[in-house]
Amino acid sequence: MIRIVTDSSSDISPQTAAELGITVVPIRINFGSRVYYDSVDIDSSQYYHLLGKSKFLPIAEPPLPEEFQQAYHRLLKNTDQILSIHVSSRLNKTVQAAQEAARTFLGRSKITVFDSHMISWGLESLVVAAAEAAQRGLSVTEIVRTIRGMIPHIYMVFFAENLDYLERLAHPARGRSLANGFPGAKPLLIVEEGEIIPLDKIRSRGRSVDRLFEFVAEFARFEKAVVLYGRVAEDAQMLFTRLCETFPTKELDIRPYGPTLATYFGPEALGVVVYEGM
Repeated sequence: MIRIVTDSSSDISPQTAAELGITVVPIRINFGSRVYYDSVDIDSSQYYHLLGKSKFLPIAEPPLPEEFQQAYHRLLKNTDQILSIHVSSRLNKTVQAAQEAARTFLGRSKITVFDSHMISWGLESLVVAAAEAAQRGLSVTEIVRTIRGMIPHIYMVFFAENLDYLERLAHPARGRSLANGFPGAKPLLIVEEGEIIPLDKIRSRGRSVDRLFEFVAEFARFEKAVVLYGRVAEDAQMLFTRLCETFPTKELDIRPYGPTLATYFGPEALGVVVYEGM
């Protein structure tokens, strides 16, 4: 059977990964001179604890190619096909590290590296769909066609409380323009074609709940929506409750995002991810 690999920026739970046979390679979280492995030796609570003590803003760095090589080598003992699905290449170089590792196995097996253009639950939804398709016996080509078709139907929108994090995006010039483009306001950001770009500006955090709700409500139909939050959960719960009351028949969820996403949007961001279905 085809084996599925992803990285920890997907925020996929260990239980889901185990049930579907998904291998998760951890992103490295750099606090100055200290490096931690996401979901291995640092979780969200430890991340926020370190954030309060560190004079450095954390940086998400890709796994080393050698770490991908080790993961692929283990899996290739029981399969000759791997589909490796990762965080957007416009946010960091995880895809490039996976491709470098895959090249060392050329001629011996087939390893397909796929750029999801997503992060967090957007990435997780693609990975889960791929793993379920692999269990049904679909080919790599069929699975890639399926998840590629899903991407235009996944929308990730976030309210960013702390603009400092925007200045350290993978594209520094774009990060500065985002931060400087909202005097007296905070940005509502959308992940589009794998890049974080401005969607709207909001004057207060309280207004962010209304605006995110309005974003979901604008869909004529959708299959699932997930509320994502960092260190602050109160307004996330308010948004989730409002969505549940308005869309009682829809599949809705609320969950904290992990350390990798926090390095891009900061610890106090609030977001929604909508999958409108195929």
